[in-house]
Amino acid sequence: MSTSALANLLYTAAGALAGFHLAQRALQNLHPAPLPPLFARWLEHPWRLASLDPVATLDLYGLSAQMVVLELGCGTGVFTRTAAQMVGPTGHVHAVDLQAPLLQQTRQALAAAGLSERVQLHHQGASSLPLADGSIDLAIMVSTLGEIPDKVAALGELHRVLAPGARLGITEEWLNPACVLPATVRQLAGESGFQLLHSHHTALTHHQIFIHTA
Repeated sequence: MSTSALANLLYTAAGALAGFHLAQRALQNLHPAPLPPLFARWLEHPWRLASLDPVATLDLYGLSAQMVVLELGCGTGVFTRTAAQMVGPTGHVHAVDLQAPLLQQTRQALAAAGLSERVQLHHQGASSLPLADGSIDLAIMVSTLGEIPDKVAALGELHRVLAPGARLGITEEWLNPACVLPATVRQLAGESGFQLLHSHHTALTHHQIFIHTA
């Protein structure tokens, strides 16, 4: 194959991939939905873990020992496990997900890591959390907001369960078809009673940390 033919093939493949990604993004915007369990393996892919760096991300959010943490949209538990390690034996993590198969994977991974006692799993949607008002020190959402149809209701629930002055960390991945743009995240969070505290962007992700305001 000639160099020009190979270049044309690569350009065509890249164009097709970009077109597919844009189509998926448009579909997610029109009909937000969770990532199907079929693609759960991607959540644990080493390249993704290197990009997100759960320890660094949770440090950025301000997670520390003894905290009560809520993860909304825990998936297979990538951040759940790290948060459980970081809160220590006197902290606690609530992990919420709408998909039972993913929660089962999280449960198995926690058991294997010896962290089950630090985590309570909730098979629940985002708009009705089984938690008391003001009971959470830190809430996190990693590539979750774009999958929620009623984002305002979900953020309102997070505002309800977070203690005054507590933080909300939201991370989005640029290549995820359900990625919510930074300005949209800020607008939605602001309308729900959160104030932007800090933001951090990389080539593949954007992180925003908000504080709960009364």
